[in-house]
Amino acid sequence: MQITGIMKTSFLIQLLRALSPEDQPRLRKFLQSPYFNHRSDVLILYEFLLDYRKNDYAGADKTALFARVYPGDLYDNRKMNHLVSDLTTLVERFFTFEEIRADEALMALRRCRALRKRGVVQLFERDLNLLERRHRENPYRDSAYFLYEYELQNERYAWEALRTREAHVHIPKAAGALAGFFMLENLRWACTAQSVKAVSAVGREYAIPLSETVLSESVHIQEADNPALSLLRQALLTLGDNENETHFQRLEELLHRYIHLLPPPQARDIFMAAINFAIRRHNRSEVQYTKAALALYREALDRNVLTENGLLPKYTFINIFNLAQLGGERDWALAFIDRYRGLLPAADRENIHRYCLAGWHFRKGDYPQVLELLRSVEFTEVFINLDVRKMLLRSYFELGEWPALDSLLDSFGAYLKRQKHIGYHREGYLNLIRFTKKLARAEGLPRARAKVLANRIRETKFVTEREWLLEKI
Repeated sequence: MQITGIMKTSFLIQLLRALSPEDQPRLRKFLQSPYFNHRSDVLILYEFLLDYRKNDYAGADKTALFARVYPGDLYDNRKMNHLVSDLTTLVERFFTFEEIRADEALMALRRCRALRKRGVVQLFERDLNLLERRHRENPYRDSAYFLYEYELQNERYAWEALRTREAHVHIPKAAGALAGFFMLENLRWACTAQSVKAVSAVGREYAIPLSETVLSESVHIQEADNPALSLLRQALLTLGDNENETHFQRLEELLHRYIHLLPPPQARDIFMAAINFAIRRHNRSEVQYTKAALALYREALDRNVLTENGLLPKYTFINIFNLAQLGGERDWALAFIDRYRGLLPAADRENIHRYCLAGWHFRKGDYPQVLELLRSVEFTEVFINLDVRKMLLRSYFELGEWPALDSLLDSFGAYLKRQKHIGYHREGYLNLIRFTKKLARAEGLPRARAKVLANRIRETKFVTEREWLLEKI
């Protein structure tokens, strides 16, 4: 049965779908509390809607629900809409309270503020002293640390201003904490904007207000006073200049020294700033940067900062594997895909593992095994698809599987013509197809004509697998 009336697209159903199994009994207690809810019919509606949850709320239309909540009453659309609206508001409020409750430090700070405003002197001083002591024990020195420091200093100043004329001594501490927060956040967003510019096909730029001023002022702040600021400043300089090796080397130095002061998501961003510099230089065939990028990835893995929601993004997984292969660490690459496959998203796990294993056998020259592994691999991502087809192309050619190669070249060409937004990659792969067709028909090619074909391959601007094509000639 289709969901009708309010239920298929209503905000209420969207909210109820977002409930975790742990949320359901907590929301029930929330709705049972007269502090939050004084309507018994709201709780009844919630209980009935839970009955529909196992079938994704199919059949939960207005009329059926009204009859269950108000048995014997004539259907009243306005009354039903009010009931749904009230439950929707309460579920949203429940999510809000759950979010606040999960942040114990924020809860403790707000409790301090409430005690101060109500003049509960001894409890306020006890709690604020405790929070300040715990805050000093925080292992991180990111922007959140400085924002919390500012909040504490703000409370301290507000309290002291009521009791003494010496409250002004807290002004520099509060202002310094606020400046630390602002500068760190400003540079973090400036780094994000640089990263977007680097990967955008059109070089999209975003101006971050005051970032140049912050960058300039950050030079005057001692590294020991704000190590995280030094890290972010160096990351921004590295992201903005791919020719300056000194920026990269300094970032590596600071990263090894201070990365533990940032929480994992921000530590990952710093690692990626350094890794992206190294990969861009690796793409220019600078072998030392292949090894540098792999070393950074391995350190990030050891520090467990590359996962997102407990999972390793598939492109990160593939990049690490490929760099290990290119850096001559083939045994480590094979061990890596077995050790970390469990961190891949479940939907992609087997596909990615087989794809990487095929890549390992491909570099070994074990082409029958490549074909066997790729036979059951399917990807919708364009660049993985291109790499799979490239491995198939070379494997068919090396094995002399000419009918299979002809079929692949035709389907590969048709696939590329549909890909309008992959820039120079499209031309590079189309030229690979074109030259492979010439090679497949060139057995016994006279030396002079082979030389002409080789020169044409060398002179064409974008050719994927250029070195392999020249080797085959």
